[in-house]
Formats: sequence, C-alpha cells, structure tokens
Amino acid sequence: MKVTRAQAKPILERTFPNYNGRKVSVEFTDTVEFYDLNWDGGTCNQYAAVSTDGASRSFEGFNAAAPWNNPYEGAKVGLPENVAVVRHSDFCGHDCGITIYLHPANAPKWLTSGS
Repeated sequence: MKVTRAQAKPILERTFPNYNGRKVSVEFTDTVEFYDLNWDGGTCNQYAAVSTDGASRSFEGFNAAAPWNNPYEGAKVGLPENVAVVRHSDFCGHDCGITIYLHPANAPKWLTSGS
C-alpha cells in the first residue's frame, strides 16, 4: 500500500533520515526476509528498524560479510508487534524507494499516531 511521505515521516526520520525520495509503501506482515544485502547484479537493500519507544537500529553489519558467506542473506525473522522494519532498495543504481514492514496487529496505531 502506497503512503505519503507525511504519513511515514516519523518512521523515516528515525530510520533513513537522509532519504529524500517520494516512493514509500507499507506492507503488513508478521515476518520479514532480508535479501540482496550485498551489491548483487546492481541491487542492494539496506534495512533499519524502529520501535515504539523511539529507538532505532540500522543493520549495516549485514553488509559486512562477504556476499558468498553472509549469514543474514535470506534470513526470515518474525516481526514483533510495536516494531517496524524499513527497507531502502536500489536497483541498478536507481532508487526504488522505501518499504515499511509493520505487524498487522499494530498497523493502524503506527499509521494514525505516527509512532
């Protein structure tokens, strides 16, 4: 589901504050799969997470491993309530935007309160 930058602003400010694009979408799910963590065929994803207490964490360490030996590539993790995982995607040097993954139980709260 596409959302406006204004709707996503509180989450973007805590995860990817330098993002100035307009492509932002939300996906409601209870699991997130991390993929394309290393530049592979011109594609790379960066991930960050934010919780309702305002803490944020980027996952830059995901890219530290060699592409053929990255233990996080393809990892599927459960998405807890009150946590959003945010993915910034690049494909062949083009910004493909931001995807915000929210647990279905808390999606309305995140979108209406801006938490």
